[in-house]
Amino acid sequence: MAEYIQRNEAEWAGTRVLEIGTGCGVIAGALHDAGADVVATDVSRFATETAAGNLVGTTVDVRRGDLFDPVRGERFDTVVMNPPYEIGRSLRPRYRSPDVLERLAAEWPNFADQLVLAFPTDSADVLDELRFDLHLIDRLESSGRELGIFSSEPD
Repeated sequence: MAEYIQRNEAEWAGTRVLEIGTGCGVIAGALHDAGADVVATDVSRFATETAAGNLVGTTVDVRRGDLFDPVRGERFDTVVMNPPYEIGRSLRPRYRSPDVLERLAAEWPNFADQLVLAFPTDSADVLDELRFDLHLIDRLESSGRELGIFSSEPD
């Protein structure tokens, strides 16, 4: 996802972006470097502490909490997420939080005008099943699998 952001840097300048599930903060850092005003969240204390440490010297606002809880009442131009998944033998995502995609699909329009989601293309039917109404706008190689960049707005 960071590669996609870097390739499309001009699109992010001056936008207010929420990154959900920031992990170590790499995507939030790329968004910041592209000129976005970024709030980065994660449910994990370890992740938010790591991200905050990695993002020292930036203006990224790192917050801890589940999905949209840390930003209730706020509005963003774009929500960005690379959902947490583990691939089992079936090559279908298994989520640590099994309803995270359902909740994301239901709630993101209350917080932003656009959703950008990184998701394995070989499992993208999951997104259709949840009625995300997303368009594939880019493809990236990631750990031997193709990672699709999906957006609520067509490219």
